[in-house]
Amino acid sequence: MNNANPAEPTLSSFLEQARRRRRPVILLEGTRKVPEQAVAALHRLAVLLAEELPKAVFRSGNAEGSDTHFFQGLAAAPPERLEYILPFPGSGKRRIRAGALVASPDMATAEEFSAIAGDTVTASPATESLLRLFAAHGRNRVTAKAAYLLRDTMKVAGASSIGLAPADFGFFFVNPEAPRAGGTGHTIRVCRAMQVPVFTQDEWEKWL
Repeated sequence: MNNANPAEPTLSSFLEQARRRRRPVILLEGTRKVPEQAVAALHRLAVLLAEELPKAVFRSGNAEGSDTHFFQGLAAAPPERLEYILPFPGSGKRRIRAGALVASPDMATAEEFSAIAGDTVTASPATESLLRLFAAHGRNRVTAKAAYLLRDTMKVAGASSIGLAPADFGFFFVNPEAPRAGGTGHTIRVCRAMQVPVFTQDEWEKWL
């Protein structure tokens, strides 16, 4: 499922790409519903990446499920290597390691926020009316989903004003029955629009 590389991706080919970057930024995330028998694989992948790429930074949306399980595998990594992108300040604060970078779209400049909103609509055109409501009325019961979509886009696009580099790679655990659904599907579409290589369990489970 990696449009950026037509050949079957291997661990060695990925590591070769990643090591060319001074400080690769790697997304680790996916569906909230992770079968119990799959959790250990998410832990192993996170450990593998942290050990093989000691200069890498890992980024998550801090959602329960895949995001949490991946970051549990990074328990031994220093918090300076972790980045949590939240839909709004204080979201899921109990799951955040002290010392890690924490950011949300409201911290971006007006220009950056506008670009993030535009990239969100480009990846998921059906969200345009929702984002207009969000811009007009802020976050409420009706528009809350917009905050999460903007967060998902920001995870990929970054925001230079707050030291958030664009993502270099995205690793996902997707729902095999609906891999393009929800926030995970949106984030994958943003990655592909921005030519960020995407790896799902169809690829990375073969590396473990």
